[in-house]
Amino acid sequence: MCQFATCENSPCGDGATCVPKSKTDVFCLCPYGRSGLLCTDAADISRPRFRGTDAFGYTSFLAYSRIPDISFGYEFHLKFQLANNHSALQNNLIFFTGQKGHGLNGDDFLAVGLHNGSVVYTYNLGSGTASITSDPLDLSLAIHTVRLGRCFQMGWLKVDDHKNKSVISPGRLVGLNVVSQFYVGGYSEYTPDLLPSGADFKNGFQGCIFTVQVRTEKGRFRDLGDPEGHPTAGRSVDQCDASPCSLMKCANGGTCIEGRSAAYCDCPPGWKGEFCTETISTCDPEHDPPHNCSKGATCVSLPHGYTCYCPLGTTGIYCEQVFSISDPSFRSHELSWMSFASFRIRKKTHIQLQFQPLSADGILFYVAQHLKAQSGDFLCISLVNGSVQFRYNLGDRTIILETLQKVTTDGSTWHVIKAGRVGAEGYLDLDGINVTEKANAKMSSLDTNTDFYIGGVSSLNLVNPMSIASEPIGFHGCVREVIINNQVLQLTELGAKGGSNVGDCDGTPCGYNVCRNRGACVVNGTTFSCRCLPHWAGNTCDRSVYCLNNLCLHQSLCIPDESYSYTCLCALGWVGKYCENKTSFSTAKFMGNSYIKYIDPDYRRRNLQFTTISLNFSTTETEGLIVWIGKAQNEENEENDFLAIGLHNQSLKIAVNLGESISVPMTYNNGTFCHNKWYHVRVIQNQTLIKAYLDDNLVISEDIDPHKKFVALNYDGISYLGGFEYGQKVNKVTREIFKRAFVGKIKDVFFQDSKKIELIKSEGYNVFNGDEQN
Repeated sequence: MCQFATCENSPCGDGATCVPKSKTDVFCLCPYGRSGLLCTDAADISRPRFRGTDAFGYTSFLAYSRIPDISFGYEFHLKFQLANNHSALQNNLIFFTGQKGHGLNGDDFLAVGLHNGSVVYTYNLGSGTASITSDPLDLSLAIHTVRLGRCFQMGWLKVDDHKNKSVISPGRLVGLNVVSQFYVGGYSEYTPDLLPSGADFKNGFQGCIFTVQVRTEKGRFRDLGDPEGHPTAGRSVDQCDASPCSLMKCANGGTCIEGRSAAYCDCPPGWKGEFCTETISTCDPEHDPPHNCSKGATCVSLPHGYTCYCPLGTTGIYCEQVFSISDPSFRSHELSWMSFASFRIRKKTHIQLQFQPLSADGILFYVAQHLKAQSGDFLCISLVNGSVQFRYNLGDRTIILETLQKVTTDGSTWHVIKAGRVGAEGYLDLDGINVTEKANAKMSSLDTNTDFYIGGVSSLNLVNPMSIASEPIGFHGCVREVIINNQVLQLTELGAKGGSNVGDCDGTPCGYNVCRNRGACVVNGTTFSCRCLPHWAGNTCDRSVYCLNNLCLHQSLCIPDESYSYTCLCALGWVGKYCENKTSFSTAKFMGNSYIKYIDPDYRRRNLQFTTISLNFSTTETEGLIVWIGKAQNEENEENDFLAIGLHNQSLKIAVNLGESISVPMTYNNGTFCHNKWYHVRVIQNQTLIKAYLDDNLVISEDIDPHKKFVALNYDGISYLGGFEYGQKVNKVTREIFKRAFVGKIKDVFFQDSKKIELIKSEGYNVFNGDEQN
């Protein structure tokens, strides 16, 4: 081809890539389906062979259309043969799909490759990279088989006959958001190391790939592409010389069957696996006859037969009986456990648990950073020889607290545990007798990602061995109350996220605190009724008798009071004794038990690194919450960002949380806020710089984090004026930053770049017309 001096007049045909070899020569990289010196010949490729990265830095690859429905789960199955050279094992990409080029803090992606002789499976759901590395490949095998998958955050990998490995991705995101094509063997860019961090294999794959199939949420395994088996693009790929069946050795009488894009061993009765090397157990779907475990139950093989692990709300030999759980009972020999969706307990953890043990050992509560033996941080409450033991590790050392007294194990006593920690300092209380630990640990935060486990763990070998005194064992007995950071867990089949082999403590629908306000539970066959004390009514004694036939109108709230009567808290836009009169206003009057909740319609389009709010207010009080931008949740929920404005001791007070910690509140005191005058306040958040203007004078300017670890105010589009919903106490939600709700008037509210907010069109209660002079 020396007659072609450059690629300006490319001689390469059919979409080939022209690459200058020298000043007088060029080279053609053929697209998929073409071959020859100028890529003018057609090529039928059923078993693609990839040549890795060529001398010009280009990888051979195939690109397939985007795989739909892999956001929350998928399973891949592939077979490949390696090229006979050392570089094929070093740092080679097998396949990739991801958000390359989109996103600020790391892109979602899924990648599989080879590194130092092992298969590496890695993925990022947007909150950090998870990675699994297989044991080294057995190079005596002609063909290698890989199965991998993911369900939400949990990923798994099985290579050849190695043991299955699993991992949980960091953070709290659970969906894989990818819009790109699916690349096999290499990448369309110059080299694969341009991919996102964590997927940056240096070279393309070298060898033959016989099978790549995927199963998504929709069901069956299918070939890549649309239509199946058809790539949309490719480069420098040709036909593999070898037939997969010439390389595969099916054991135990199995027969190799080869199709256009797949090859597999057809196993005789009693055998299964990639090469027919595994025996079929009673619980396998191939077993004849099939097991009798009911739908949803888990079949577990035993040396002589099998047993069924029952999902919550079922029991019986085959989990065929349905029942309701009111107070769960656990059986340590049957792997009993319940799990609940977790929330952050990073700075503080306070647990109250009531239990009735039938054994002196067992796990009562467990949570960890990762559900594996090397879990990272963890917190565990367990019974050890009749004593209660509380262990936690914040990243540096394990702190252990243990009660001196022992529990009774005859099932006659309900014991109460109160255990927790603030920073590294922990406490443990059993039936009123307290043990504390003033730790000098360097770490002070508990990072957890797993569910909250009660009574045991889904797989006991995944428990960190440092969290228990000996071999892990589940709890045997009953539990009737679990409260974590003031949040009560609903210990029922409907309240739990998952569980197995859990019964009901007394076998009746009457559980602890089923009837509220000290009502008595009465069993009526398979249901129950409540005998209520005076002043209470309803199916579970949860309604005041004074509100049974109340006259409150227009979605107002009936609030019983101490005078054996009730008060109506009117919805926004209504006033009167029974909220019978419609009203309108531009100035809102707050009474100390009022609130307005504003939902920002433009939240999804906001730049969350910049927030501004301004308003006018007047009051006669020295204390009160004026504005809370963010969710309103209890004081122990640490993950919610907020920006708050209020009064404290006649001072203007600003508090901000942009991430894991709350900055020291900023204050300005002019000593006159309670004189019923009108004041104009404007607060601006520009990343970590906070400025506050009072009557157009700059009174506060502070950078709350010069390192700028967190710079965005993620407030979910929610803002409150004056207070919170009924039952939400200001001091609890604000973590004692503010003591009480606002009493006074607010008007002229401007949020971000919007026009003046029409307060009357928001949600709220007990807000009056502040335009009237009274």
